[in-house]
Amino acid sequence: MSLGADNRAMGSPSEGSQIGPAQLILGKLEMAIAANGLSPVRETIGGPVTVVGATSRFRWRWMATQLNAFIYAASFLPGTSTTFLDQFLAAAIQNAINRKGALRGFQVGVAAVTVAVVDSATPEQVAWASQPHGRRFAAITFPVLADASSRRVVYPQRMVLGGIYLGYLQELVRSYVEAQVTN
Repeated sequence: MSLGADNRAMGSPSEGSQIGPAQLILGKLEMAIAANGLSPVRETIGGPVTVVGATSRFRWRWMATQLNAFIYAASFLPGTSTTFLDQFLAAAIQNAINRKGALRGFQVGVAAVTVAVVDSATPEQVAWASQPHGRRFAAITFPVLADASSRRVVYPQRMVLGGIYLGYLQELVRSYVEAQVTN
C-alpha cells in the first residue's frame, strides 16, 4: 500500500473513513508498476491524484516506430460520469504528449493507458472502457476500467487507428492491471 505525505493511502478519503477496494487495487497497481521498473510518480491528472508509470518500446513490426507508453491509474467514486472519465482520458494523453511527444509522428508515438479503478462499475463506465476514443495525431488513448467488486477489467478488444499497437497495449493491461485486480 502506498502512503502519501499525510500517511493516507493515495486517493483515500478523509480521516475516519475506511480504505475501499478501489484504493487497495490502486496501491497494488502502484507496487506492480514500481516492481517492474516503470518508476511511478503521483500527479494530479484531470482531477484525481494519479499513479503514472512510463515505458518505451521499439519494434520493427510497428513499421520501425518507438512507442512511449504511459499508464495512468486513479480511483474514482462510485457513479463517476463518463464525461469526467473522458476529461481524465484527455488530461492523461495531454500529459503523455507533454512528457514525450515533442517528436511525435517522426517514427515516435505516445500512448496513454488510462485506468479508472472503481468499487462498482456502472454500465456506462463499462461502455466507456470498451471502445477506444480520444485519439490525436501520433497519440493513442487506451481506456481501461477496473471494477474492484466484480474483479473485472474492461478495455478495447479492437482498434482501427493505432491497431498495430493493440497487442502491446493489451499486454500492458494484462501485466499491470488484470494481474492486480484478479489476484
